[in-house]
Amino acid sequence: MARAEALQPIYDDKVKGILKLLREGFSREEVAEQYRYSGYRSMESFMRRKNFVWDKQKGNYVPADALKASLETMVNFPSDRVRRIVMELNKEGADLKEVALKVGFENHLEMARYMKSKGFEWSQEAGNYLSTSSKVPKGEESVANASSDASLEGSLSIGNSGVEQFLPLLEWLASNKEGLQSLLGASVASGQIPRFTLPGLFVTKSVHMTNTLDQMVRDFSKEKNINQREIFEVALIEFFQKYGYAREVETLIQQNA
Repeated sequence: MARAEALQPIYDDKVKGILKLLREGFSREEVAEQYRYSGYRSMESFMRRKNFVWDKQKGNYVPADALKASLETMVNFPSDRVRRIVMELNKEGADLKEVALKVGFENHLEMARYMKSKGFEWSQEAGNYLSTSSKVPKGEESVANASSDASLEGSLSIGNSGVEQFLPLLEWLASNKEGLQSLLGASVASGQIPRFTLPGLFVTKSVHMTNTLDQMVRDFSKEKNINQREIFEVALIEFFQKYGYAREVETLIQQNA
Protein backbone atom coordinates (compact mmCIF):
# COMPACT_ATOMS: atom_id res chain seq x y z
CA MET A 1 0.00 0.00 0.00
CA ALA A 2 2.81 2.39 0.85
CA ARG A 3 4.30 1.92 -2.61
CA ALA A 4 0.96 2.62 -4.32
CA GLU A 5 0.52 5.83 -2.31
CA ALA A 6 4.07 6.96 -3.10
CA LEU A 7 3.33 6.78 -6.82
CA GLN A 8 0.30 9.04 -6.62
CA PRO A 9 0.90 12.33 -8.50
CA ILE A 10 1.21 15.41 -6.30
CA TYR A 11 -0.58 18.41 -7.80
CA ASP A 12 0.79 21.40 -5.90
CA ASP A 13 0.69 24.95 -7.28
CA LYS A 14 4.12 24.68 -8.89
CA VAL A 15 3.29 21.41 -10.64
CA LYS A 16 0.01 22.86 -11.91
CA GLY A 17 1.85 25.92 -13.24
CA ILE A 18 4.42 23.83 -15.12
CA LEU A 19 1.74 21.62 -16.66
CA LYS A 20 -0.29 24.67 -17.69
CA LEU A 21 2.63 26.37 -19.45
CA LEU A 22 3.52 23.19 -21.31
CA ARG A 23 -0.10 22.79 -22.45
CA GLU A 24 0.05 26.35 -23.77
CA GLY A 25 2.93 25.41 -26.03
CA PHE A 26 5.99 26.52 -24.11
CA SER A 27 9.03 24.25 -24.37
CA ARG A 28 10.57 22.58 -21.35
CA GLU A 29 13.56 24.91 -21.60
CA GLU A 30 11.31 27.98 -21.57
CA VAL A 31 9.26 26.71 -18.64
CA ALA A 32 12.40 25.83 -16.68
CA GLU A 33 13.74 29.32 -17.28
CA GLN A 34 10.51 30.90 -16.01
CA TYR A 35 10.82 28.90 -12.79
CA ARG A 36 14.52 29.85 -12.48
CA TYR A 37 15.92 26.36 -12.97
CA SER A 38 19.45 25.97 -14.33
CA GLY A 39 18.00 23.77 -17.07
CA TYR A 40 15.03 21.59 -17.86
CA ARG A 41 16.72 18.55 -16.33
CA SER A 42 16.61 20.21 -12.92
CA MET A 43 12.89 20.76 -13.42
CA GLU A 44 12.69 17.13 -14.52
CA SER A 45 14.05 16.00 -11.17
CA PHE A 46 11.44 18.09 -9.37
CA MET A 47 8.60 16.57 -11.42
CA ARG A 48 9.90 13.05 -10.80
CA ARG A 49 9.77 13.71 -7.06
CA LYS A 50 6.14 14.63 -7.59
CA ASN A 51 5.63 11.29 -9.39
CA PHE A 52 5.42 12.66 -12.94
CA VAL A 53 7.32 11.50 -16.01
CA TRP A 54 7.77 13.08 -19.43
CA ASP A 55 5.47 11.83 -22.18
CA LYS A 56 7.09 12.47 -25.56
CA GLN A 57 3.84 12.00 -27.46
CA LYS A 58 1.85 14.51 -25.40
CA GLY A 59 4.74 16.92 -24.93
CA ASN A 60 3.95 17.22 -21.25
CA TYR A 61 4.37 15.50 -17.91
CA VAL A 62 1.92 12.77 -16.95
CA PRO A 63 1.48 10.64 -13.81
CA ALA A 64 4.10 7.87 -13.78
CA ASP A 65 1.60 5.03 -13.37
CA ALA A 66 -0.71 6.37 -16.06
CA LEU A 67 2.03 6.42 -18.69
CA LYS A 68 3.19 2.90 -17.88
CA ALA A 69 -0.36 1.52 -18.06
CA SER A 70 -1.03 3.38 -21.29
CA LEU A 71 2.05 2.02 -23.03
CA GLU A 72 1.44 -1.55 -21.95
CA THR A 73 -2.20 -1.65 -23.03
CA MET A 74 -2.48 0.65 -26.05
CA VAL A 75 -0.51 -1.69 -28.31
CA ASN A 76 -0.76 -5.41 -28.85
CA PHE A 77 2.99 -6.02 -28.99
CA PRO A 78 3.90 -8.90 -31.34
CA SER A 79 6.82 -9.96 -29.10
CA ASP A 80 8.43 -9.26 -25.75
CA ARG A 81 11.42 -7.81 -27.56
CA VAL A 82 9.28 -5.19 -29.30
CA ARG A 83 7.61 -4.30 -26.01
CA ARG A 84 11.00 -3.90 -24.34
CA ILE A 85 12.30 -1.62 -27.10
CA VAL A 86 9.25 0.65 -26.90
CA MET A 87 9.38 0.83 -23.10
CA GLU A 88 13.12 1.53 -23.07
CA LEU A 89 12.81 4.32 -25.62
CA ASN A 90 10.04 5.98 -23.65
CA LYS A 91 12.37 6.53 -20.70
CA GLU A 92 13.62 10.08 -20.29
CA GLY A 93 16.95 10.64 -22.02
CA ALA A 94 16.75 7.34 -23.91
CA ASP A 95 19.29 7.02 -26.70
CA LEU A 96 18.55 4.93 -29.81
CA LYS A 97 22.06 3.52 -30.08
CA GLU A 98 22.25 2.62 -26.39
CA VAL A 99 18.83 0.96 -26.44
CA ALA A 100 19.78 -1.06 -29.54
CA LEU A 101 22.86 -2.45 -27.80
CA LYS A 102 20.92 -3.07 -24.59
CA VAL A 103 18.32 -5.28 -26.29
CA GLY A 104 20.90 -7.27 -28.27
CA PHE A 105 21.30 -5.52 -31.65
CA GLU A 106 24.62 -4.55 -33.20
CA ASN A 107 23.37 -1.03 -33.89
CA HIS A 108 20.23 1.11 -34.14
CA LEU A 109 19.87 0.46 -37.88
CA GLU A 110 19.57 -3.27 -37.28
CA MET A 111 16.97 -2.55 -34.60
CA ALA A 112 15.05 -0.34 -37.03
CA ARG A 113 14.91 -3.17 -39.59
CA TYR A 114 13.67 -5.57 -36.93
CA MET A 115 10.95 -3.16 -35.78
CA LYS A 116 9.83 -2.58 -39.37
CA SER A 117 9.51 -6.34 -39.86
CA LYS A 118 7.22 -6.39 -36.81
CA GLY A 119 4.98 -3.58 -38.13
CA PHE A 120 6.51 -0.64 -36.24
CA GLU A 121 7.98 2.54 -37.71
CA TRP A 122 10.00 5.34 -36.13
CA SER A 123 8.08 8.50 -35.26
CA GLN A 124 10.24 11.60 -34.87
CA GLU A 125 7.40 13.43 -33.18
CA ALA A 126 6.79 10.69 -30.60
CA GLY A 127 10.46 9.85 -30.23
CA ASN A 128 9.59 6.17 -30.36
CA TYR A 129 8.39 3.36 -32.61
CA LEU A 130 4.67 3.31 -33.34
CA SER A 131 2.55 0.51 -34.76
CA THR A 132 1.69 0.99 -38.42
CA SER A 133 -1.66 -0.76 -37.82
CA SER A 134 -3.04 2.09 -35.73
CA LYS A 135 -6.75 2.68 -36.02
CA VAL A 136 -8.15 5.63 -37.94
CA PRO A 137 -9.12 8.45 -35.54
CA LYS A 138 -12.84 8.57 -34.81
CA GLY A 139 -13.26 11.93 -36.48
CA GLU A 140 -11.92 10.51 -39.72
CA GLU A 141 -13.80 7.20 -39.72
CA SER A 142 -16.69 8.46 -41.85
CA VAL A 143 -14.31 9.97 -44.41
CA ALA A 144 -12.26 6.77 -44.56
CA ASN A 145 -15.37 4.61 -44.89
CA ALA A 146 -16.77 6.81 -47.64
CA SER A 147 -13.48 6.63 -49.52
CA SER A 148 -13.37 2.86 -49.09
CA ASP A 149 -16.95 2.46 -50.32
CA ALA A 150 -16.27 4.63 -53.34
CA SER A 151 -13.13 2.66 -54.16
CA LEU A 152 -14.99 -0.64 -53.81
CA GLU A 153 -17.83 0.57 -56.02
CA GLY A 154 -15.34 1.66 -58.68
CA SER A 155 -13.51 -1.64 -58.65
CA LEU A 156 -16.75 -3.59 -58.87
CA SER A 157 -17.97 -1.63 -61.85
CA ILE A 158 -14.67 -2.19 -63.66
CA GLY A 159 -14.73 -5.90 -62.85
CA ASN A 160 -18.31 -6.42 -63.98
CA SER A 161 -17.69 -4.75 -67.30
CA GLY A 162 -14.94 -7.13 -68.28
CA VAL A 163 -15.41 -10.28 -66.22
CA GLU A 164 -15.44 -12.45 -69.32
CA GLN A 165 -11.70 -11.95 -69.80
CA PHE A 166 -11.04 -13.82 -66.53
CA LEU A 167 -13.07 -16.91 -67.42
CA PRO A 168 -10.11 -18.80 -68.98
CA LEU A 169 -8.07 -18.14 -65.84
CA LEU A 170 -10.88 -19.38 -63.60
CA GLU A 171 -11.25 -22.51 -65.70
CA TRP A 172 -7.51 -23.17 -65.44
CA LEU A 173 -7.58 -22.71 -61.66
CA ALA A 174 -10.51 -25.10 -61.37
CA SER A 175 -8.81 -27.76 -63.49
CA ASN A 176 -5.63 -27.53 -61.41
CA LYS A 177 -7.32 -27.24 -58.04
CA GLU A 178 -5.83 -30.41 -56.54
CA GLY A 179 -2.30 -29.61 -57.68
CA LEU A 180 -2.50 -26.08 -56.31
CA GLN A 181 -3.85 -27.28 -52.98
CA SER A 182 -1.04 -29.79 -52.71
CA LEU A 183 1.53 -27.13 -53.55
CA LEU A 184 0.23 -24.54 -51.14
CA GLY A 185 -0.44 -27.06 -48.41
CA ALA A 186 -3.12 -27.17 -45.79
CA SER A 187 -0.98 -24.91 -43.60
CA VAL A 188 -1.86 -21.87 -45.72
CA ALA A 189 -5.54 -22.25 -44.99
CA SER A 190 -5.15 -23.07 -41.33
CA GLY A 191 -2.36 -20.62 -40.55
CA GLN A 192 -0.43 -23.44 -38.86
CA ILE A 193 3.21 -24.29 -39.52
CA PRO A 194 3.33 -27.82 -41.00
CA ARG A 195 5.38 -30.54 -39.33
CA PHE A 196 6.99 -33.29 -41.38
CA THR A 197 8.14 -36.77 -40.36
CA LEU A 198 10.90 -37.54 -42.83
CA PRO A 199 12.72 -40.85 -43.39
CA GLY A 200 16.47 -41.13 -42.90
CA LEU A 201 19.12 -40.40 -40.30
CA PHE A 202 19.89 -37.00 -38.84
CA VAL A 203 23.14 -35.39 -39.98
CA THR A 204 24.90 -32.17 -38.99
CA LYS A 205 25.15 -29.59 -41.76
CA SER A 206 26.91 -26.24 -41.33
CA VAL A 207 25.61 -23.27 -43.30
CA HIS A 208 26.79 -19.67 -43.50
CA MET A 209 24.32 -16.80 -43.30
CA THR A 210 24.28 -13.17 -42.25
CA ASN A 211 23.88 -12.42 -38.57
CA THR A 212 20.64 -10.56 -39.32
CA LEU A 213 19.07 -13.64 -40.93
CA ASP A 214 20.37 -15.79 -38.08
CA GLN A 215 18.73 -13.43 -35.55
CA MET A 216 15.46 -13.63 -37.47
CA VAL A 217 15.57 -17.44 -37.25
CA ARG A 218 16.22 -17.24 -33.50
CA ASP A 219 13.39 -14.74 -32.96
CA PHE A 220 10.93 -16.79 -35.02
CA SER A 221 11.92 -19.97 -33.20
CA LYS A 222 11.28 -18.37 -29.82
CA GLU A 223 8.07 -16.52 -30.72
CA LYS A 224 6.43 -19.42 -32.61
CA ASN A 225 7.71 -22.17 -30.29
CA ILE A 226 9.32 -24.16 -33.08
CA ASN A 227 12.90 -25.40 -33.05
CA GLN A 228 15.38 -24.24 -35.68
CA ARG A 229 15.69 -27.68 -37.32
CA GLU A 230 11.96 -27.70 -38.08
CA ILE A 231 12.18 -24.17 -39.50
CA PHE A 232 14.82 -25.24 -42.00
CA GLU A 233 12.96 -28.46 -42.84
CA VAL A 234 9.76 -26.56 -43.68
CA ALA A 235 11.68 -23.90 -45.60
CA LEU A 236 13.56 -26.46 -47.71
CA ILE A 237 10.49 -28.57 -48.45
CA GLU A 238 8.48 -25.55 -49.58
CA PHE A 239 11.47 -24.34 -51.61
CA PHE A 240 11.73 -27.69 -53.43
CA GLN A 241 7.95 -27.74 -54.02
CA LYS A 242 8.06 -24.30 -55.58
CA TYR A 243 11.18 -24.71 -57.71
CA GLY A 244 10.79 -27.98 -59.56
CA TYR A 245 11.14 -30.74 -56.97
CA ALA A 246 7.47 -31.13 -56.01
CA ARG A 247 7.34 -34.77 -57.20
CA GLU A 248 10.51 -35.68 -55.28
CA VAL A 249 9.17 -34.03 -52.13
CA GLU A 250 5.84 -35.87 -52.46
CA THR A 251 7.69 -39.19 -52.83
CA LEU A 252 9.84 -38.41 -49.80
CA ILE A 253 6.88 -37.55 -47.59
CA GLN A 254 4.84 -40.57 -48.74
CA GLN A 255 7.60 -42.94 -47.58
CA ASN A 256 6.44 -42.32 -44.01
CA ALA A 257 2.74 -42.09 -44.81
